[in-house]
Amino acid sequence: MKINIFLLCYNESAILPHTINHYKTQFPSCVITIYDNESTDNSVEIAKALGCHIISFNSNNILDEPMLTHIRNSCWKTITDGIIIVADMDEYICITEAELMAEIDVGTTILTILGINMIGESQTVDLSDIDLQLIRKYVDDDTISPESKSLCFLRESITEMNYDVGAHHCEPQGKVKYSAKTYYNKHMAYLGIPFITNKMIKRYERSHQMREHGMSIHYTDDIERVYRDYTNKLSSAKVLNNVR
Repeated sequence: MKINIFLLCYNESAILPHTINHYKTQFPSCVITIYDNESTDNSVEIAKALGCHIISFNSNNILDEPMLTHIRNSCWKTITDGIIIVADMDEYICITEAELMAEIDVGTTILTILGINMIGESQTVDLSDIDLQLIRKYVDDDTISPESKSLCFLRESITEMNYDVGAHHCEPQGKVKYSAKTYYNKHMAYLGIPFITNKMIKRYERSHQMREHGMSIHYTDDIERVYRDYTNKLSSAKVLNNVR
C-alpha cells in the first residue's frame, strides 16, 4: 500500500534530516512531500538530497495559520488511495509499516494518537550533539498545545479531514473508524535550551498578525519564560521505553 507523507517546513534544517530518517525508517517505501514556506536556510537543499519532493508556497514572510490549515486540508487531495500522513516537521508518529497494514486489515481508517512532548538535552541550536532517535525522556501532553492529532488516515475512506488551526482538532468525513489501539505522536520540540529558545523567538517574530487574532499565542520572545518551561518539563520528565 502506498504511504504519502506531507510535512510543513520553514527553516527546519536542524531537525529535518532527523524527521526524514524517522519516517523512512518506519515506512521504507513512503513518498515524502515537503511544503516549504520559502525557507531562508538550507532546508530545501537537505530535503532534496534526501529524496523528498518540494512544493513552495509564499506567505509574505509571516506565519500564516489559515494558509497552513488550508494546506493540511488540501495537500493530499490529488492522492486517490493509500495511507496519508500530514504532520509538522517536529511530529513523529510511532507506528511501523507492518502495524499500519494490520490496522487497515481490521478496517481502521484513522489512527488514534496520543501526543507526548519529548525532552532532549542538546546544548546546540543545530542539534548536532544529540541523536533524536535515542531520546526517551518525555512529559505528557498539556491542554495549551495538544499533540493528540489525527495525522494519519486512509485516503480512499476519508473525503475531508476539516482540520482546525494547528490540526489539534478535526471533523473527518467519509468512512470514519478510529483504531482501537492508541499510537504515540512524539512532539520533538523541547530538544534543548538553545534549540527551543531560537525556535520560539523566530516564530514569535513571524506571528504578530496571528496573535492579534488569537492564534500562535504560545510563541514568545520571553527567554526566561522559555527557560522555565523547559526546565520544568525536564525536571518532571518520565522515561519512554520500547517505542521507536
